[in-house]
Amino acid sequence: MQNKTVLITGISRGIGKKLALAFCEAGWNVCGCYKTNKPDYEIKDSKFFQCDISNPKQAASLVKKTCETFGKIDCLINNASIGKNKIIFKEEAQNWNEVIQTNLNGTFYMIKEALAVMAKLRGAAIINISSISAYKSYAGAASYSASKAAVIALTKTAAREGGRFGVTVNAVFPGFHFTSLGKSAGDKYIEERKNESVLNATTDMEEFIKFMLLLSQFKTVSGQVFNIDSRII
Repeated sequence: MQNKTVLITGISRGIGKKLALAFCEAGWNVCGCYKTNKPDYEIKDSKFFQCDISNPKQAASLVKKTCETFGKIDCLINNASIGKNKIIFKEEAQNWNEVIQTNLNGTFYMIKEALAVMAKLRGAAIINISSISAYKSYAGAASYSASKAAVIALTKTAAREGGRFGVTVNAVFPGFHFTSLGKSAGDKYIEERKNESVLNATTDMEEFIKFMLLLSQFKTVSGQVFNIDSRII
């Protein structure tokens, strides 16, 4: 039986890297993309491509290359995103557009291209990484929060349209993790995130990864938003 194939955007570090390692260990073929920073690790049965998902032609090429390499896409994880913190009246159009183009437009382009391929499989999954910031307000996060809220709306529409082909589409809030990026946030930021938690704790990466592996294989759960966190919306 042919191994399943997962395509993960933003694979260089943090959550993307952890997901790649976990899916590989679970026996999946892993395709991934990075915009500028080439991954500093290697795993078996994998292929990494440089790609700017905010460019529709590059997004289409990434999906095509994945299918050429492994024959199919069983799961797409839209993980790549950026944030440029600016309070609204100081937000520059360029910064706003860059965030929206990557976090929302890029996710849309990937879903658009992947759905066309997945419709033939009847049983594939799309998982969009959103954020609790879509519901909780943080000063300086207007573009990021708006993009992640829009990803939720996109998720629900894609789930309805993909459902007739047996494609599940869900969104996940990953919580705050001690990845390389999380560790660099600073003690004050980390303490604030803990104080928001009913457990006074950050999210456990291993729990998050286990959930993602399960969600990638669910057949009758779609159009849902999962908060893998102990912060209450």
